[in-house]
Amino acid sequence: MVMVGRDEKKEQILQAGLKVLYLQGYNGTGVKDVVDAAGIPKGSFYNYFESKEDFALEALETVCESSCEKAEALLKATDLPPLERLQRFYAQQAKAIRGNGYQRGCLMGNLCQEMADVNEPIRIKVSQMLERMTGVIEACLREAQEKGDLAPGRDAKKLAEFIFNAWEGTLTRMKGDKNDTALRVFLDMLPVLVRG
Repeated sequence: MVMVGRDEKKEQILQAGLKVLYLQGYNGTGVKDVVDAAGIPKGSFYNYFESKEDFALEALETVCESSCEKAEALLKATDLPPLERLQRFYAQQAKAIRGNGYQRGCLMGNLCQEMADVNEPIRIKVSQMLERMTGVIEACLREAQEKGDLAPGRDAKKLAEFIFNAWEGTLTRMKGDKNDTALRVFLDMLPVLVRG
């Protein structure tokens, strides 16, 4: 019998529970759903998390770390000019979303819509994470300005905010429509927006 370490077990619960959270939302997900998905007894959940809220906060942190690392790796790569990297980043995001049947969207955006008005710790965590992701985009836009690909008079911070907010809106629309029309419009308009 292979023994699984505490950190590995916690990660197993997080990953299994994340899939449920994406599909069912915070209010639609109970501790039982998480433990059933992870294949563990309900009591074991509380060895790793104090509550469902604690689980959701750690799940958000896990998603944010992974998303930010991937975004930074793509947006800081030197193989393409910055604005082309930005386009490639969102094209890859769109491809992944098409692959999951337009169901998941963005966990940060999903939980923001569902919980920001009723749960302050989740609202604060989501806000911090959305700000971090926007910062990654802003850094790419600032690099584009330094290279002369984006007009120096453009406000990189506001532009990054607009792009990220447009992306979150795109994901919401995509989930409602269950097709990639909104994704295609976003990808078509992104170069127009940054070069305009």
